[in-house]
Amino acid sequence: MKYTALCKFELSATSREEAIAELLGLFPVGERSQNLLAGALDIREKVGATVVHNTIVLPHCRSILVDKLTIAVGRSEAGIGWPKNRIHTVILFVSPVRLNAPQDHTRFLSHIAGRIKKFGDRIVAAETQDELLDLLGFQHEELEIR
Repeated sequence: MKYTALCKFELSATSREEAIAELLGLFPVGERSQNLLAGALDIREKVGATVVHNTIVLPHCRSILVDKLTIAVGRSEAGIGWPKNRIHTVILFVSPVRLNAPQDHTRFLSHIAGRIKKFGDRIVAAETQDELLDLLGFQHEELEIR
C-alpha cells in the first residue's frame, strides 16, 4: 500500500518544536488547529521521544482535528536537536479519532517500521525528495495553496 505524504525536503528548523511547527504548517488545517496538534505532539514527545534508527524520528498522535491519516515528512541536512539526539529525518503523522482509526494507526506504524528496518541508512542518505518518499513507500501529496 502506498501512503500519501506532504513533504518539505529541507527543513530550516533547528529544534524539535520548530520542526513540528514547520511540518504542521503543511497540514490542511488552520493555525489554531496546528497549535493544538503541536501541543499534543509535544506532550507525546516529552513522554518518550520517538527516535528510531539513530537519526529518524516519528512524532505522532491521534486527533479529532484530522479526517484521515495525515503524514508530513521533513529532512534536515544540518540536523535538528531532538533534545538529546541529532535528527535528520522527521516522519510526523496524525491519525483521526474514529472507530477504525486504531487499526489504521497500527497498520501505518507497522508499514513505516518495516521500511525503516529495510532502508534506514538509505532513508537518511536520500538525495532527493522523490527518493526519500519512494524509500518510505509514500507518494507525494499536492495540496492547493490556502
